[in-house]
Amino acid sequence: MARKKVAKTDLEDLIRKFAKNDVIAELEKEYQNLSRQNINLALIDDNSYIKRVPLTPSSMERIKKSIEEKGLFNPLVVRPSGNHFELILGRRRFYGARQAGLKEVPVVVANVSDEETLLMLLADTRDQREMNPIEMAYIYQALKTQFAYTPSTLAQLSHQSRSQVVNLLRLLSLPDEVIEDVALGVISYGHARALVTLPEQKIIKLARTIIREHLSVREVESLVKNDNLSIASKEEQKFKIEEKSRELHLYFVSEEEKEDFIKRLKETGII
Repeated sequence: MARKKVAKTDLEDLIRKFAKNDVIAELEKEYQNLSRQNINLALIDDNSYIKRVPLTPSSMERIKKSIEEKGLFNPLVVRPSGNHFELILGRRRFYGARQAGLKEVPVVVANVSDEETLLMLLADTRDQREMNPIEMAYIYQALKTQFAYTPSTLAQLSHQSRSQVVNLLRLLSLPDEVIEDVALGVISYGHARALVTLPEQKIIKLARTIIREHLSVREVESLVKNDNLSIASKEEQKFKIEEKSRELHLYFVSEEEKEDFIKRLKETGII
């Protein structure tokens, strides 16, 4: 089943259509009127643009239980891809159906281009209650590299500022393991923005410390600013000494570390 060619749509028309807040809801209403069919779940492949983005185990467990109890009624939106179909909308339901052991799922088949597929993904990701920054970054990257979308155009479509678009794209320069942590919400977008300016080995080291010691975004920003990354464990020394004229500046990872340091100084009689 070869993918059909789709007529090129004017960029201004695409922006006008997909910048609307309710575009996915409108599209899903349109698709409800199309003939749906049940197809073998094994014939559906994950979307090629965002398949690297992991889904959180907790959300998948909720969806799996819901499907086991109530079934899957809302169809997935797919498009032809060779002898298979490529998923466009309904990714969590798709994986939930797999985990629930379904053999067939309801779908509607949309004949859309790569560009429009990406714009549908962008609108869907944008309008989610908790937008996945890594998912959006991959979509931005594909639109930028394959269709020459500028950060300004992406900002129009995503209702973000141009600088926000650029910051999201920069996340993809992080090491793979850290990208996965951000996608799963183990490390926040704020943490990731601070990490992205560092060399790879320092990023990995500080990312592990963020997870282990529950560092706040502000603490991480301070560490990055002062390049104070000798923080492998709580037993290690965690401050940086900077001498300026007759002043001595100490930079701590957290308030707890500062209090512990002061306590040790008192115990030794230094203060």
